[in-house]
Amino acid sequence: MVSVVLVVFAPAASAQPTILDLGTLGGTSSIATDINDLGQIVGGSSTASGAFHAFLWQNGAMTDLGTLGGVASRADGINDLGQVVGFSYTASGAGHAVLWQNGAMTDLGTLGGPFSEARAINNLGQVAGESDTASGELHAFLWQNGAMTDLGTLGGIFETVAFGINDLGQVVGSSFTGAPSGELHAFLWQNGAMMDLGTLGGPVSEALGINDLGQVVGDSFTASGSDDAFVWQNGAMTDLGTLPGDIGSVAIGVNDLGQVVGLSNTASAFEAFFWQNGAMTDLGTLPGSSSSQARAINNLGQIVGFSRFASGENAAVLWTTATPAQATGALIDQVQGLVGTGVLSRGQGQSLTAKLNAALTRMSTNPCTAIHVLNAFINEVKGHIGAGLLTADQGQPLLDSATAIIAQLEATASCS
Repeated sequence: MVSVVLVVFAPAASAQPTILDLGTLGGTSSIATDINDLGQIVGGSSTASGAFHAFLWQNGAMTDLGTLGGVASRADGINDLGQVVGFSYTASGAGHAVLWQNGAMTDLGTLGGPFSEARAINNLGQVAGESDTASGELHAFLWQNGAMTDLGTLGGIFETVAFGINDLGQVVGSSFTGAPSGELHAFLWQNGAMMDLGTLGGPVSEALGINDLGQVVGDSFTASGSDDAFVWQNGAMTDLGTLPGDIGSVAIGVNDLGQVVGLSNTASAFEAFFWQNGAMTDLGTLPGSSSSQARAINNLGQIVGFSRFASGENAAVLWTTATPAQATGALIDQVQGLVGTGVLSRGQGQSLTAKLNAALTRMSTNPCTAIHVLNAFINEVKGHIGAGLLTADQGQPLLDSATAIIAQLEATASCS
């Protein structure tokens, strides 16, 4: 188990992104694939023995989720209830879609063939992914209430893959069409029907993510032959372009604010990007690495993915792009949430938020005073934990967030 600091921030803005290495399960490589609104992160990592296992990262620690008895597993999605889905080999060597919840792993089965993989899960517990059928085709599925349903195809006979699902039960992915050329197109499945989302003018597209507003992201070939990231909404597909000088891009994740993350590629490397309001920003890499990829973004603007080194090893990472003021606003919301659920009294909540508001008003004019006030907030939270008013799980995210804000302020302030 590797410990690092959990950072919780507000929606992303134009601040310089910071990047945090999440570590590994004892091995040399890891990737992060998804993050929920509680800041819980999932992915896969090599272990000290050389195996590759699914992980859950929370409260600064990475936990091995194990396997179905086979040699490897990977987690691909997590919802706000902490339910995790992905893929694991069984003891017999078959690869099956799995659901982790409450410390137990459930085999979701297949559509009749030997293989399946779960890619995403919504807050209703509905799971989307793909599976071999009894006839040997690869089809997208929707799993709910213990049953796996074949979502069909766009008319093609080869394969259909589902990559995302939102809380309305809308599923997105890619499917071969019935065209003689066998084109692969992005699809949106809803109310029992699969709709072709088209392309940016070229022959191929794929949909990789969807938010609760029905905005779909992915990538598509254009009429000129480039492969570009897109956002699809209200029947129209918009080309997001690339980072300056790059030749292509892929949009992989989108949150409910319409903020998009993915990768933009040069001829020899790929660069993680954050896109909002028509502007694409390079998220950067870990020191010493040459490439990075962003895979998911939550509604707090936290972004996960990986940074790749010249050796070919990957490091799972967490990017944050919020300003200290935005992060403090999100921290105020966290405290108010604890008051709203009855964990803290109104007076206790007011005392904590008063300190945060005092720090907020001083950040631009007197950051050293803001740091002092934030330290007072930290001491008060620690007092509540010691008195049993907050559990460690309830209080630690507050402490981690305040500590991260202080670190940002200290990077630019000179305090004696």
